[in-house]
Amino acid sequence: MAASPTYTYTFKVEPQMFRRALYFNTFGKQRIQSVIIAAMAVMGVGMLLANLVFHVEMTSVMQLCYIVIIAAVPLLLFSCEHSYRDYKKSPLADAVRSVSINEDWLKFKVAGGADSEKIEWRQVSAVFELAEFFIIYRDANLMVLLPKSAVAADELPKIRAVMRHNLGRGFHLRRIGQVAAA
Repeated sequence: MAASPTYTYTFKVEPQMFRRALYFNTFGKQRIQSVIIAAMAVMGVGMLLANLVFHVEMTSVMQLCYIVIIAAVPLLLFSCEHSYRDYKKSPLADAVRSVSINEDWLKFKVAGGADSEKIEWRQVSAVFELAEFFIIYRDANLMVLLPKSAVAADELPKIRAVMRHNLGRGFHLRRIGQVAAA
């Protein structure tokens, strides 16, 4: 039986791409979470307006609740921007990376770092395909970006099929404004 092909891609993760991935990770990965955050922010502003403009009496606990709710979104934005600035200043922003994809495994490498071990697809929690890149999650805290610009156009359907085959429901298309290719 012939060995399945291995696709290896070498690239840099530009700071703006990293920033988009951070925002996706914070606000777009779990769609219901984003809806809840938005609803809570609207509710917090509504409570603030009711208290300050319409003089609706609220206990100090209720006032504290709407203050915390209103402060949460700017804190999430600050967290994303802080991580982006740290990445932009770090040597990682200029590091050459490689991702190898096979039917049975994946392998990640950052130039100057230790070569990673091959990991089996069952060790990958999810892959999200966005318009410009794939985000590969080994777990909730570790994401690896694979820019589509590093992948030959004729190989995109092949690696997408490998991901879909190995991850099933763990493979997600989130290419807003584009028709999902099979």
